[in-house]
Amino acid sequence: MRRLIALAVALAGAAAGCACGDTPGKSEAAGAVVGSQQTRVPGEYLVTLAARADVKAISDLYGRFEITGLRDLGQNVFLITLSDDPGPARMEKLRGGNVYIKAVQPNFVYGTRGPGNAR
Repeated sequence: MRRLIALAVALAGAAAGCACGDTPGKSEAAGAVVGSQQTRVPGEYLVTLAARADVKAISDLYGRFEITGLRDLGQNVFLITLSDDPGPARMEKLRGGNVYIKAVQPNFVYGTRGPGNAR
């Protein structure tokens, strides 16, 4: 009997959660960026270091763009914030000539419905 009550409560909670979601007729695509491009956070990049590289490699390569934040996300991945954003193409071009930086990509915003409404 307790299991049935627990199951009923769980199902009611799930139904209530679904009811609080999108209203009928409002699609997720409405919040998508035109042309299916992802929105990026200006001045923020994810930098992956090579296996034995030191974090100093990031400041050596990208320090000219005024690094205002550097956060270790684990597994040699760092979130850097730049006050002078050169853009993804320039960041990648600089990375291409550096053996210590394995990858760089913009910090993309996922699951937004519009400006200021991140999910």
